[in-house]
Amino acid sequence: MNFLTNVLSATDGLTASTTLPWSFTYGGRHSSTFIDTWTYSRTAATVSAGRSTETHTYTDSETGLVVSVDVTLFDGYPAAEWVMRITNTGATNTPIIEKVLPLDLDVAVPAGNTVLHHSKGSTCGPDDFLPLEASLHSGAVVAIAPRGGRSSDGALPFFNLACPGGGIVGAIGWSGQWSLDIARDAANLVTLRAGQQTTRFTLYPGEEVRTPRMLLVGWRGNNHFDGHNAFRRLLIQHYIPRINGAVAQTPIAANTWFAFNTGNDVTEENQLATIPTFVASGIEYFWLDAGWFEGGWPAGAGSWVPKKDAFPRGLRPLSDAGHAAGMKFVLWFEPERVTPISIIAREHPEWVLARKNDAGGEYGALFSLGDPDARRWLTDYLLGCLVEWDVDVFRNDFNIEPLPFWQATDTEDRIGITEIRYIEGLYAMWDELRARKPGLTIDNCASGGRRIDLETIARSYPLWQSDTQCCGHDRPIQNQVQNAGLSLYVPQHTAGAWEFDHYNFRSVATSGYSVSSDLRQGAEIQQAAKLAADEVNALRPYYLGDYYPLLPVNTDPSAWCGWQYHRPDLRSGFVMLFRRDASPYPSAVVALCGLDSDATYTLTDADSGRTWSAAGADLAAGLLAEISSRSATLLIRYEESARSV
Repeated sequence: MNFLTNVLSATDGLTASTTLPWSFTYGGRHSSTFIDTWTYSRTAATVSAGRSTETHTYTDSETGLVVSVDVTLFDGYPAAEWVMRITNTGATNTPIIEKVLPLDLDVAVPAGNTVLHHSKGSTCGPDDFLPLEASLHSGAVVAIAPRGGRSSDGALPFFNLACPGGGIVGAIGWSGQWSLDIARDAANLVTLRAGQQTTRFTLYPGEEVRTPRMLLVGWRGNNHFDGHNAFRRLLIQHYIPRINGAVAQTPIAANTWFAFNTGNDVTEENQLATIPTFVASGIEYFWLDAGWFEGGWPAGAGSWVPKKDAFPRGLRPLSDAGHAAGMKFVLWFEPERVTPISIIAREHPEWVLARKNDAGGEYGALFSLGDPDARRWLTDYLLGCLVEWDVDVFRNDFNIEPLPFWQATDTEDRIGITEIRYIEGLYAMWDELRARKPGLTIDNCASGGRRIDLETIARSYPLWQSDTQCCGHDRPIQNQVQNAGLSLYVPQHTAGAWEFDHYNFRSVATSGYSVSSDLRQGAEIQQAAKLAADEVNALRPYYLGDYYPLLPVNTDPSAWCGWQYHRPDLRSGFVMLFRRDASPYPSAVVALCGLDSDATYTLTDADSGRTWSAAGADLAAGLLAEISSRSATLLIRYEESARSV
């Protein structure tokens, strides 16, 4: 398939050593041993909105198995995306299909050090989203996978293979249990293999399955951040959700969950009384989290009926009041988890997946999204709620590890099928909700940042990137690490803020945030929150630009941390630096990126108001940043003011 040429042509010295970048085993034989004997066809490319798509199809005339690969290329980007679909067009069950790898690619790399950059996922730990790297020396093997069936639980499904002169950024689009295995032989061959972690199944007549979606982006240079930014630009232009053509902005929100006994004490009366404090604090979205439903939190998950005593008129009065005050309405659901006392468990037990015939214990059981009837019912029910209550953001939480439920449901000759059907059902439900309620956005939570991947990025944004924010106060080093690490691959994400001093708040903030503290405390906290909102609004355009960590990303309390966002089209950006609580260093030198060496820039200290000028070449060589006290921060905005002819 020549579409890989589009990726590798942007690198300096990487070449593909395999004809097809995918593989599977069929009836005990590896696809490479027979695929050339199958009937091959290719559809003409269809061009639309800066993309061209085509389908490559392989058909086994003996059994009727059809393998089609849908490929997408992007104008102006050295990138290729593809997804495999496997269909049984025969009259009988197929032989066993196993080890399905939508990415199976051998790449010859140039001499020198090849490094695999990847990242931890979320585990509600102090190092959530910490960037990692592995030197791919001769004989090196790296195996990466999430835990429990949620795509970013412990590991992010993204990577950057950096070689001398360039490399490849990759993304796995699968919101379940994926795996990535990378190995280097004794010479210069690196093998990339990725897909659903376990597949071994027969397909029934007329049955079709899909694989994880793969995306590769090539890049040239010796700074791996150039690869990350090429990837970010592609996501921003072609993947992340839009409303009426514009990028769906992550919000400045206020979450009342913590102020009202983890949501169990919320009522129409106290929520309406809180809304004026949001207006005074610069809040854009009113966020009603778990606990509003029958059974309360957490026992009532699976019952999406408002408590009659707390909300006698339903939830519409809340959204109406929020909208009247100029705010949008965020509402929490956890549609995939079913507790034993919930309405779904009582009324539709046939739609519940349980482990070993139990009810799932304390954390409940799993809704059967892979059942078409169940999925249609749930989609219609959720849509009715979203429309009736005029909800703007559907907050889809997911506090359960689905993998044991999938595995318990599979039979020996259908391993992986339950997971496939579930993931297909999830995408179908989200797509239908967005299509049937125009303007709806989806907040992808999953215990805080544990289901982030290429497919969910294209349909949602994570507004609660880690459950570390549930602790009742800010943890600035953890928040810095999360923002610094996650931004390498994910352009949009937000977290919860408890304090509004510069050090704590700037450690949390991105292009949005959610207030977790109680804004009813008085005018002082409301004024501080409003100033924070004003700052985020001023910086928002830059979060859709290029991103550069300016210092190593780590959890060391004696270190500095910092990053730069740069908009080449606006010829401006900002630098955010943090001196941590145990740092003995009053200054640091950071080299700014993306600037024109022949231009002059005006820089402004956002806190003191001091301005000065510097040449782009000098800033690229190193900006001297000074922070006199510990647990403090420096925000510098800059813009091009002159250019040499």
